[in-house]
Amino acid sequence: MYKLSAKYRRARPSDLDAINRLIKLAVMNWPLPNRLKRRAVPVMQYDLVDFDHFDLFVCVRGNDILGVSAVDLSFAPTKGLLHGLFVLPIIRGHGIGKQLMQLGFGWAADNQLESVLMKAEGVSVSYFQKLGFDLLKGLGPNDYPYQFEKDLRDSVRLAQAS
Repeated sequence: MYKLSAKYRRARPSDLDAINRLIKLAVMNWPLPNRLKRRAVPVMQYDLVDFDHFDLFVCVRGNDILGVSAVDLSFAPTKGLLHGLFVLPIIRGHGIGKQLMQLGFGWAADNQLESVLMKAEGVSVSYFQKLGFDLLKGLGPNDYPYQFEKDLRDSVRLAQAS
């Protein structure tokens, strides 16, 4: 694996169309039935109001958006919510998702949050476990089936020690 030459920054409202095109491409590449993917795309996409509720980060190369993540810092008093993480399918595996998550974790830790929750599709369970998220057990029948939590306190202590 090689690292892609790209920049990471806060998303801007002018990025919205490109972000939503990327999300559509990402979702349509999930190993799910086509009907389910088509119905999921509009729910996963963002609008201008979302900039009031989420901190969005993008990976850009030139004028192209290669990845996006969204973090909700107001989810709970000490917990954030990684609302979305999408990477252009043809360049997955180059660390873009991991770097976008690290930006979100840093942002959450800077805002005194202790952990970040993530609700994931079944196709990404192993990815989030590999990145140190703990699968939450004992959820109720109406809860999202794959929920994870990442404790930020240890990473903050490690960063302060170095």
